[in-house]
Amino acid sequence: MIDMFQPFQVDDTESKVHWQITPLFPKPISISFVKEEACKTLKEQADKINWFYDTPDSGAINNGVSADKYILDSDEELKEYLLNFCASGLGMLGYTNEIQMTTSWFTVTNENGMSRPHKHTNSWYSGVLYFDDYDDTSSLIHFSQELQQIHVEPTTHNYMNSSAFRVHPMTGMLLLFPSETMHQVLHGLNTSDRRSLAFNIMPKGQTGNADSTYFYQ
Repeated sequence: MIDMFQPFQVDDTESKVHWQITPLFPKPISISFVKEEACKTLKEQADKINWFYDTPDSGAINNGVSADKYILDSDEELKEYLLNFCASGLGMLGYTNEIQMTTSWFTVTNENGMSRPHKHTNSWYSGVLYFDDYDDTSSLIHFSQELQQIHVEPTTHNYMNSSAFRVHPMTGMLLLFPSETMHQVLHGLNTSDRRSLAFNIMPKGQTGNADSTYFYQ
């Protein structure tokens, strides 16, 4: 817990009032890029995948996942590389605890496809790695949160007032975000299959405090 951290300093030039604005309880989305060799390995694996497609009543269209939900378990070297990579990103957020990768699976969105809005359960942080080739038609990933009880549309959107955030996939890009973050693949005009690797992360070892202390194996 902290009492105060460095707020944004803002001056209202019209009323000449000075404000300090502090973003309470931020939900970070961390972005970095993995090495080319990791993408090459994943592309080769994804070419051999049997896909399981969502049913139309789920809200998804032309969107599938690999039947195997432990993709990275077959390549310990790649799994260790990505685990260390994510540990670096979490370290930038102040988390230096040991972590473990629980599940990992491929996703695919075909032409005119989209996924339903969802979040990941039984997980602490989640990630998406874009290992394939993408272009301007590739569907964006859309992060969102519930609107406030009384919603007022701001004149200009910024990190303080936006309820949604979109990212265009790029080869090698890895996104890391809290698992409870709502997200979906938006409807797109993909001229080729839009593939990615998704995974979940849990802490390892002792976490929590007092009567909520728990040791994750």
